[in-house]
Amino acid sequence: MAIFFTADTHFSHQRTLELSKRPFSDIYEMNKYIIEECWNRVVCIDDVVYHLGDFGDVDLVEHLCGEIIFLPGNYDSPTDIKTLSARCEIIEPNTIIDVDGNIFQLVHEPDEATISDNFFLFGHIHKLGMVKRNGLNVGVDCHNFTPLSLEEVLFYREDIRKY
Repeated sequence: MAIFFTADTHFSHQRTLELSKRPFSDIYEMNKYIIEECWNRVVCIDDVVYHLGDFGDVDLVEHLCGEIIFLPGNYDSPTDIKTLSARCEIIEPNTIIDVDGNIFQLVHEPDEATISDNFFLFGHIHKLGMVKRNGLNVGVDCHNFTPLSLEEVLFYREDIRKY
C-alpha cells in the first residue's frame, strides 16, 4: 500500500479550467486526463490518497483508484461532502497524521495551519505558491495533475527544511 497526497482536482469545474489556465480544451478532456493519465496511472486500488479539498464533480469519485481520505475545501458543498462520505473518510482541517514516523498537518488553505512546528500539506492556491516556510502545496496544478507519493513529499520536505 502506497500513500499519496493531492488537492484541487476541481473535476468538471469550467471556472477552474479557465482561471487556472489548465491546458485542456474542455472539462471532459480535463477529467479524462486527470483520472486516466494521472491519478489511476500511479494510484493502485489498495493505495491511500489524502485529497485536501476542492474535489469537484463528486460523481467521478467512482472512477478513481484507491481509498480516499478527504478534507473538504472551500468549493466543497455540504451536499458534496455528504455524497463523498459514502466512499471516503472525511477529516477536518489541521488533522495530524503520522506516516511511518513522519508527521504531517493537513489543511486546505495554507493559512489554516495552526501548529507551526509541523510540516503541513495544503492546496487551495493552485500555482500561486508551491512551498511555504514549513509546508508544501500538493495541488494538481503544481504537480502535473498527478497525486504526489509519500516519497515525493518527503523529498520536498527535506529540501524545504534544508534551504
